[in-house]
Amino acid sequence: MSRRRRLGDPNGALGAKRRRPELPGEAPRPDGSPAAVEAALGAVAGLFPRRLFGDALPPLVLRHQLYSLVPDRTAVDRHLNRLRDEGRVRLLHLGLGSDALGVVSLELYRDKALAGVSGTPREGLVRRFLERAVAASPELSFEQSRMRELGFGDGDITLLVSSGLLTVRDAGSWWLAVPGVGRFVRALLRGRRALLALVRRSRQRQVPLRELQVGKSPPGTRLGVPFLLHDLLGAQLLVSVPTASGPLLRLAES
Repeated sequence: MSRRRRLGDPNGALGAKRRRPELPGEAPRPDGSPAAVEAALGAVAGLFPRRLFGDALPPLVLRHQLYSLVPDRTAVDRHLNRLRDEGRVRLLHLGLGSDALGVVSLELYRDKALAGVSGTPREGLVRRFLERAVAASPELSFEQSRMRELGFGDGDITLLVSSGLLTVRDAGSWWLAVPGVGRFVRALLRGRRALLALVRRSRQRQVPLRELQVGKSPPGTRLGVPFLLHDLLGAQLLVSVPTASGPLLRLAES
């Protein structure tokens, strides 16, 4: 079996296991070992609703979602950096804040990027960008001088931006991006608002976790309640409070 395993491969160390990962308060939280981080990564990736996006996006995980499963944030960050340096994952800026990074399998990122331009005049440029820039540099963004060193001129950069592989950071600098990721970001923000509003409207501004797990999903939560809960808990917008009858979810501001 190959040692370079893909995020979303159910047979790999980063595999997306098709069971709901435990949420804080349900069970003892794991340590910050590499195995624990990879298990959390695979579990959250398994919650990503690929069909919602026509399977055009690779499974995306937000780094802070892993914090909802593994309490040692430093250990999570350290192991993700190791996976990035090994060429197994790619960290991405998604426009959700400077600390809200996306995590994606580098292999699946490459596959989806190429599939999106297959048979078009841009395919050669995109393939060259993936091989020369993305595979060679783990950075979140690219400066114009670096792009020129790698053999990409202004016209190439314009085409990469229009293809969704780059987004403007500032003058002469671009974030690496996932083509079509805007749909995911919009769905995430809608889902956040929906769940936070539900908690705000509830009695004492708290909701039993069990109600969200077994009840009908609120409108706007197309990404799935479990996926969104890992986002809200990891971002510390909600907190989980253990009780004798099970965890209660409360607004962090309460």
